[in-house]
Formats: sequence, C-alpha cells, structure tokens
Amino acid sequence: MRIVLAGNFNEKRAGTNFYATVRKFANGFVRNGHQVMSFSDRDVAREAGKWGIGRAGDSHANRRLIKLCTNFRPELLVLFHADKIENDTIRTLRRMLPALRVCVINIDALFLDENVARIHRFAEVADTTFITTAGERLDDFVTPTHSLAFIPNPADPSIETLQCFAASDQPVDFLCAVGAETSTSPRGRFLKEIEKRVPEARYAFYGLEERAALQGMDYYDAIAGARMGLNLNREEGYPLYSSDRLAQYAGNGLLVFVARSTGYDEIFSDEEFVFYRDLDELADKLRYFLKNDGERQRIARNGHQRYHSFFSERLVARYVVETMEGNPLSGAYAWPTDIHK
Repeated sequence: MRIVLAGNFNEKRAGTNFYATVRKFANGFVRNGHQVMSFSDRDVAREAGKWGIGRAGDSHANRRLIKLCTNFRPELLVLFHADKIENDTIRTLRRMLPALRVCVINIDALFLDENVARIHRFAEVADTTFITTAGERLDDFVTPTHSLAFIPNPADPSIETLQCFAASDQPVDFLCAVGAETSTSPRGRFLKEIEKRVPEARYAFYGLEERAALQGMDYYDAIAGARMGLNLNREEGYPLYSSDRLAQYAGNGLLVFVARSTGYDEIFSDEEFVFYRDLDELADKLRYFLKNDGERQRIARNGHQRYHSFFSERLVARYVVETMEGNPLSGAYAWPTDIHK
C-alpha cells in the first residue's frame, strides 16, 4: 500500500524528539511492507513563513501536500496531529483520488479542550480516528461518515533500546518526567506527597517546579539511570488513556507503576506492571521494591517483554491498515478492537 503520513516530525528540534510516536508509525508501516512518504506539515509551513511565523506557510504546506499526493497517489492518508492541514485540502484530495482512505491518529487526551476541537474538526473529512483513549466517550465523535477506534502507544525496538531491568546500580530509584508541573497542581501535589511518604527513595521528578524538563538523549540518560518509573497522567479515569510515557518507560525496561483506574490491569498483570489504587498502596509497593531489587528486575523484564510483544509498532500499524481496509482482522489483538460507529 502507498501511504502518506502527514504529521509533526519537528525537524526544527534537530533530533530531540527521536522517540516521537509519529516516527514509530512510519517505521511500523515500512516494516509491514508499505511504501511511506512522510510529510512534516509544520516544517513545510515554516519554510515559507518569514522567521517561521505567520500564516503564509500554512497555505504553502497545504499546496505541497496536494502536490505530493498528485505525484505519489497514496491509497491511505494518515493525519498524525497534522494541524496545519485544512479540511478543504482533504476534500480536494478526495476529489482527485476517489479511492483514497483518510484516517487520523490522535495521541492526546480527551480532557484537553483543544484536542476535543481537533477531533471534531477532522471528523468532517476523515473516515476513522484512532485514539489512545478507549470507552464510551468516543461515541461523542461518531458521525454517519466518521468512526473511532482505540490504539495503544506503540513501542519500537529500534527506539526503545534500553534494558533498565538488567542493571542494579542505577542512581535513581523512582522517575517521573513531566513537561511542566507546579507543586500546587493535582499531579504536582501527588508527586510531592510520594516524596514525603517514602523519603528513603531517590527521586527524579523532571519538570516539577524548578526541575528542568528533559528531551533528547538527556531524557534517555534519565531513564537509563532509573530503576522504576511512574506513569502519571495529568488526569486519570479515562479508559486506557496514557501519554506516550508508558511506551517509553515499559519499552525501555523500567518497572512501571500504573494507576488501576487506567484499566491497564485488564491487559497486563501484577507480574508485569505495578498497579496501585491510591497513594497508600503506591507508597507500600515502592517501599517493597526498594528492598527487593531482584523482584524489581524480574517484573520489569516481564513488563518490557510483554509490552513489546503486545504493543509493537508493527502490530499497531498493522491494525490501522487492516481497519482502514475494512477486512476481517488477521489475528487477535491485546487491546479492545471494537469500532465506534
């Protein structure tokens, strides 16, 4: 299949986002035998905008996508947070290529108003949106021409290359990296309370208060230097929602702590992740694994192996293509495969 993958490859950051999920999908499609043309809408727009600002570049990016599709004639257009691409451009492409299928891949949360608006906007022109949240909330975005499906955050063995479970001399016990958080926000208060309840642990909470956020290999160095990681969303309670932090932590072999409210305990077991209901249970389990590093290594190894097995970039990319083709799935998947339509 010929696929155009349009999304933010963020070339302006010069490789600091090498672990971005859009790159995993590009790898997954290619490894599954598809021909892929990657199109970075923001970077193309930036080419035409003076000093990288203004709206002139947006029109340039839309014209370039039309030209690319004219030359390449894709069978599938994948929009991965391609916010510069206008709905009228998609309509033009559909007139040019009547057999073209269009899908959206969305990895942001439904508690973000701007993401809700994004889903509604692309629902006007896309056949299907694949999103990293499951459950009944997806029904809110269904239209006569637009369906939704859950996908997990994929792990890629060429990107998630660390094996933290194999080491026992890391300088950090408990890692949580967030973009930017204050100690007064719910997530910030949660992190500060963990430090208070288990003061004997060595913490690295990047992005909290004055602690700088990380990117690029600095982020990977932080993962490599830790034993355990906390996958803490800004808000919990959205079925199977997680940021891509979950794939980065589990895929690189940390022992990952995950709230039971996410529902991931229905896919993974206590032999693979550390599930907790509240702060008390989290603190108790953190104390246990501080004293039992062999158990930490064993369960982290299991989680690493199972995450790569269940949620590999090839499997998730295959599921997207199979769903867009409308054919029966080629096999069972570990995640819910019901289509909201």
